Amino acid sequence: MSITVEEKGLIRTLTIEEKGQEIKNLVNNVVKEIAKNVNIPGFRKGHVPPAVVKARYRQAIKEEVARKFISEKLQTILEEKNLSPVSPDISFGDVELSDDSLKLKVAFEVAPEFELKDYEGLKIEMIKHEVSDEDVEKAIQNLLEQNATYEIADKEVEEGDMIKIHYHIKADTGEEEEDEFEITVGTNQLRQEIEQQIKGKKTGDEVTVEKVSLYNEKGEEFGKATVTVKILEVKKKILSEFNDEFVKKLGLGENVEEAKKKIKEDLERQIKEAKERELEQKIIDELASQYDFEVPQSLVRAELEYLLQEYMKQLESFGIKPNQEMIAAASQGLEQTAVKNVRVMFVINKIAEKEGIKVEEEEINKEIEEIAKAYNTTPEQLRQYLEERGLINNIVYSVLKKKVLDLLKEKANIVEMTKEEYEEKVKKEQEKAEEKSDEKPTEEKAEEKKEE
Repeated sequence: MSITVEEKGLIRTLTIEEKGQEIKNLVNNVVKEIAKNVNIPGFRKGHVPPAVVKARYRQAIKEEVARKFISEKLQTILEEKNLSPVSPDISFGDVELSDDSLKLKVAFEVAPEFELKDYEGLKIEMIKHEVSDEDVEKAIQNLLEQNATYEIADKEVEEGDMIKIHYHIKADTGEEEEDEFEITVGTNQLRQEIEQQIKGKKTGDEVTVEKVSLYNEKGEEFGKATVTVKILEVKKKILSEFNDEFVKKLGLGENVEEAKKKIKEDLERQIKEAKERELEQKIIDELASQYDFEVPQSLVRAELEYLLQEYMKQLESFGIKPNQEMIAAASQGLEQTAVKNVRVMFVINKIAEKEGIKVEEEEINKEIEEIAKAYNTTPEQLRQYLEERGLINNIVYSVLKKKVLDLLKEKANIVEMTKEEYEEKVKKEQEKAEEKSDEKPTEEKAEEKKEE
């Protein structure tokens, strides 16, 4: 067997040639398989002469022989050449086949090579935040708002009221639409120009707003309309008192003091969890900023597909059905994120290798159990789903990433500052960057303008 390897960036193209009885046998076997299943006028099924099958199905034979040959030999070839594809995306090039000779090309991507930079003592700047009495009071107010009730009132419409309306829309094209529904004033459920006209009105009043702009899904204006809204009912918001009875009802304790303590503890827990997520993201961003090596496009495509799926799920959770234009726009915006995520994955894996961090089977099982709970399924069913789709490695990397990030958090140089200090620092950095940009040579600026 003759094998040559061509390198172009991260792509490796193998040209493989083999001659002899093995290829002849493989061709004969493929011809026999095809002959069993084809119907050719003048011949009984399963008794078509090999020469006729070869003449009729030349391309199919060539493709099947190449596929069978590669499935049997590729792993051995890769080991011999010390090559390791980073994904299952292996493409076939030209295939040449005679009775006992096969020549074909296969191409795939390999992992990038790069030097690991110092990852100990990463400087991470964080805004320091402690739970204040003001934060507790805001949380109490939110609880009161969330548990508010409404009662019908003879009053003018104002912010926070719940109103029932009948609306009638007549577009400048002549199309009309009408309906009834309830909205809470001040929650952006109505267009601002309409809501402003409604405020101050009472039950039975009617307002008409002309030349209201109409927009399509892309946010483009396509016409005007006249909107008439009649107020059918006004309900005012009733807030409970934050007293012992209220906190008992919500299970926050026996009295107000217990409730305030619990609320403060919940806020502290939320802040701690948010800071952990923020710290991990800042470490990831810092790692990403240190490297610019080329990454395999097959992995970028897979990561982009995952990000798009998550984006669409998020939209659907808000009741929005994404169209092709929305998906295309999101794809363009998420491409750099996909590249960054793939690049960081290689850095994480390399740090794990250097530190001797491994993922045990017990850790994989625990992660699968946690995910299964979130999706209301059993660990066994989830594992089967993941194995059938070749997604177990995603779980392994998820656990590995957590372990590496825990290590980096321990080694990080975390600098906490107040919000004011952080904003001042960011402002100075922006000013410095602008000054540096102004100092660029005239020719360089001209070139940048030309590229734009």
